[in-house]
Amino acid sequence: MASELLTPLDTFETTKNHYDKRALESIERGFTSLLSNFVLPGGVPTDRSAGRALRHVAHEYSGLFVGIVAIAFLGLIVVTGSLSRARSRSHFDLGKRPTVLTIVRALTQLITAICILAIDFESFHRPYRKSRLFGAQLMDTGIGLFVVTMGLVSRRPRNCSDLRRSLLRSALPLILLGFARTLALEIIGYGQDEHEYGRHLNAFFTLGFTKLLGSLFSYLARSDFQLVPLALAVLITHQLGLSVGGISAYVMDDDLARNSFLSANREGLLSLPGFVCIYLMSIYLSRWLVSKTLLSYVEMIRKLIYLGLFSLLCWGLMVGCANAVGISRVTCNMGYVSWMIAIPSTMVWLTMFIFDFIISTVLPLDTTIAIAENLEKGSLLNSSPKTVAQEKGRGGVFLICESLNMNGLTFFLLANFLTGGVNIFLSPESRSDFTSVVILLVYMLLATFVVFQMYMKRIRIA
Repeated sequence: MASELLTPLDTFETTKNHYDKRALESIERGFTSLLSNFVLPGGVPTDRSAGRALRHVAHEYSGLFVGIVAIAFLGLIVVTGSLSRARSRSHFDLGKRPTVLTIVRALTQLITAICILAIDFESFHRPYRKSRLFGAQLMDTGIGLFVVTMGLVSRRPRNCSDLRRSLLRSALPLILLGFARTLALEIIGYGQDEHEYGRHLNAFFTLGFTKLLGSLFSYLARSDFQLVPLALAVLITHQLGLSVGGISAYVMDDDLARNSFLSANREGLLSLPGFVCIYLMSIYLSRWLVSKTLLSYVEMIRKLIYLGLFSLLCWGLMVGCANAVGISRVTCNMGYVSWMIAIPSTMVWLTMFIFDFIISTVLPLDTTIAIAENLEKGSLLNSSPKTVAQEKGRGGVFLICESLNMNGLTFFLLANFLTGGVNIFLSPESRSDFTSVVILLVYMLLATFVVFQMYMKRIRIA
């Protein structure tokens, strides 16, 4: 049977049985389009029709762009002889806080900040937008990757004191921010899409309740490895409830009245088990990565192989789920969970290979982030001026990444505040392509400048 021709709008539709087997196509289109925007950031013309033509045509050549970058990287390997030089290294030091986690978390922050404002511009590429029910678009990754970054810097509670600290210092502030956002939107009359998290809930509630439930579940594990079967048990139970128990149909029924707290917020509440699974798996990925950070050449190769195989397994599971149960951010089903684990594991593998294996062999990098660690421990508060001055001179290689890691939540809140200001005062929906890019660049410059200055002054809020 000949394949059915699909229009771009078809990506946002859902079939009656709630399956969307075009998710893989939307993943390819969304991420290759993103690559073309990064490769040609200054190539957006002022003419609106020409701008659309570039965005819709250029991403067709993103495979070529990726190929050029890959060839350039291979050239670096050949010219520097980094592979043979890596074999002769005495050890590979990933650091107490690995650079790979710093970069992955910072990239998530940056991409999210860009998208939450860019989507308000009329020129924003439509296939990047969130899927209504099923699908795998660029902006569908936002909340999932935020849960991943939260898990990457978390540990399972070892005792009641750890559990109490996790709930009071991490989960509770996020839930309070959720209440504050809901109250602020009610006061200013700014509407939100109730099909995303529900009528009253928002992303902060999802993050806060995920942290709360994830901490409680991880407390049950007696070792880091036990997080894996625990996460799988939660995921399988969640998917059975969605597919067999009718929860998926309940969440996605547009005709169902929102006349109770559960029905009004069913998207945000009934997707929580899936996000808890992502959180638990992210903790395990992080703990496995830092279980041993001073590696020999053989151990480094073995770790890269294991991580690569795990990434392939996750992508394979995602492909199977896309054709069996679909990929849905709204319910955070098995397909979405597999996708959210596949992306960061692949990012960690690539970053580890590029920076810790290749580039650090040619140009040794400082993998320590001493200032952030000392601030978390509070050691700088009681240090002498001389000690503080010495710490100020120990900035790492990736200053913006480290700045975002030190005050990630502050950066996200600032980005939301600036986004609200742009929407109120600058009417982004009526701006030309060129003006949109200028506003976006200024917005990102301001947000990153603030957290960078906080980093340089050693100010850590959240």
